Amino acid sequence: MIIGRNNDDGKPVEQTDLDNKGRVFELEVCTVKHPRRYPEYCVDHSSLAFCASKDSAEKIMKDVLHSESDRLKDIYCFYVYERVLDVEYNRNDYMACWLYDEHGRMIDKRTFPTYWHEDGFEGRGEDEVRFKFGDLAELYSGDTASLVWVLAPPREREFYIQKTIEHGKPYRGDISDDTYIVIDGPGYQWHMHVDALSLFKPHFTIPKNVVQKYEKMWKGYLEDRRACYGDDPEIYQI
Repeated sequence: MIIGRNNDDGKPVEQTDLDNKGRVFELEVCTVKHPRRYPEYCVDHSSLAFCASKDSAEKIMKDVLHSESDRLKDIYCFYVYERVLDVEYNRNDYMACWLYDEHGRMIDKRTFPTYWHEDGFEGRGEDEVRFKFGDLAELYSGDTASLVWVLAPPREREFYIQKTIEHGKPYRGDISDDTYIVIDGPGYQWHMHVDALSLFKPHFTIPKNVVQKYEKMWKGYLEDRRACYGDDPEIYQI
């Protein structure tokens, strides 16, 4: 398998052959920092272990949950990253990633490399889409968690199948395509494309005044879109 990464100076992709490279599975825990108040609060992350297999990482995660039950309320989520040995990487460089909620239940995954690679994102099936248009979700940005409205999920698998037929060869996306479109303001100008593995159901009860603020924000977005495009429901899926 060959992977690569783009150079900042615009030179061609540096490629690395993985045939002789080992793998390691990093277990990361994310914890809530106090005070936690919506619409935004802080979240820390740290590595717990580097393991020889995903199963080993999951076992340590379960041991942590069982042996430190008094900390359960502070755990935000867990990630398990498949890393390549002897290859430079940062937190967002991995071969695969599995996401677990605060109880250790796997809720999402990515099984293609975030590096350049000939294979990649092939779309999500209906059962792999956790959020839909109009959902109020929680966006974890690496340091904070904040509320956002969901406009659209990642493209469906059928899109890539059709593109493959049209091109006559495999058509794939990358990590930038495995994203949700969200907003944190009353119009589309506040939209963002966010990693599918960074969205969560709200972890805590949202105060009434914050709910009212976000409901007003959502109403403003719908009015903004309606003024531009009318009542065509298809426009809400862009």
